[in-house]
Amino acid sequence: MMNLIRADFYRISRGWVVYAPFAGLVLLHAIAMVLNSYAVSGTMYVEFLLGGAQLLFTVSMIPFVFCVSVPIFSDGTMKNDISWGMSRTKLYVSKLLVMAMLSALLYVFYIASGMALATIIGGVGDIVPGYGMNLLQAMGAQMVGVLALCSVMIFLSFLLKKPYVLTEALGAVLLIPMLINWISAIFHVDTSWVLYFDLMSNIERFASFHLLDSRAILIAFGVVAVWMIVPSAAGITLLRRAEIK
Repeated sequence: MMNLIRADFYRISRGWVVYAPFAGLVLLHAIAMVLNSYAVSGTMYVEFLLGGAQLLFTVSMIPFVFCVSVPIFSDGTMKNDISWGMSRTKLYVSKLLVMAMLSALLYVFYIASGMALATIIGGVGDIVPGYGMNLLQAMGAQMVGVLALCSVMIFLSFLLKKPYVLTEALGAVLLIPMLINWISAIFHVDTSWVLYFDLMSNIERFASFHLLDSRAILIAFGVVAVWMIVPSAAGITLLRRAEIK
């Protein structure tokens, strides 16, 4: 499996797509600095980044899936690997691990680069006792949610295969909370309880990790675990039963 992972990193590093999310985040930070809406200080800007990670960051992950797993359906890579005796389970897991490693690196870059730029321009800001631990807890919890989102994205790529259909499906997943809120406003019904089972909403909730009680944390991690395990199990099963042409 390590050979597959190394080969994937070598392949995708030669293209421009894998670098686009990093460039996009730099552009996001630059726009925020120009508008000066949240770039008052490093700590305040990080608070904004954590609170908006469920959309600002997760959208930037989408290009990864198009360079990690989508190409294997068009360039014959998957057929060749399986023909040479590669386990289908290892093949699937290798794509998931590559996606997860890239996304984890991008998330750290998302927070660190934003905080660094905002600190240079507006200063560090107020640092209350325990700030560092609270930040690490929030980042760690959100990263678990990001890994679950990787599981969803890789599953959808193996299920749908076609880029334009995959794009629409990923957009739908990211916009679920907005859709639920829209339905709630139109029909005047309380749908807030539904958001407890939504992955994107839990990534947002983790931004205030230090304010959550033990019960809320357990529920959130339980929901995220389901979003991580179920798509992966379904994707592996799908690939093992698929007819590779």
